[in-house]
Amino acid sequence: MSSISPMPRRAPLLAFLALGALGAFVAPRLPLPTPARGPRHTTRFAAPAPAPVKPRPEAPQMPSSPDPRRMGEAVRWLMDEDVEKPPEWLVLLLDKTFQTRKNTVYRVTSSLMSELPELTLAEARTKAEHARDHFFSVLSTTPEWNKAIRLAQSLQRLGLAVRVVPGFDRDAFLKGNV
Repeated sequence: MSSISPMPRRAPLLAFLALGALGAFVAPRLPLPTPARGPRHTTRFAAPAPAPVKPRPEAPQMPSSPDPRRMGEAVRWLMDEDVEKPPEWLVLLLDKTFQTRKNTVYRVTSSLMSELPELTLAEARTKAEHARDHFFSVLSTTPEWNKAIRLAQSLQRLGLAVRVVPGFDRDAFLKGNV
């Protein structure tokens, strides 16, 4: 009596399933055969088309200037020659100071107190919080431009974002003479 193993019966089934699975991966876009009775349709697939390449200039060029003698590569100051010197200069602490992780209100307060000895703890903390919450805070007002610049540079060395801007004549403003 010969014994027949179940393996030969399963082999054709496994081979059929393997070919079906392989066919799904190898040729997924082949059109399916149509019935012999109906009209024959051919399926076409669109091929990807590359985008047109834009021409690039070899090097970017500076825009033409209206007056090459006046408009050069140097820094330009937009000031009227007729305007007189401002009566005061303001040193501003900017909110940009607090974008650096190390600059906390506590650290900025201590930095302000070290460079501006006339500030009390409460005033320095108020100025730091005001700058953080309202874009800027006025740290100092002085008629001397050099003094304002020296203060701003010393605060910048401590990692604070400060700017010096021209002030205005408050008395003339209050009287309406501006």
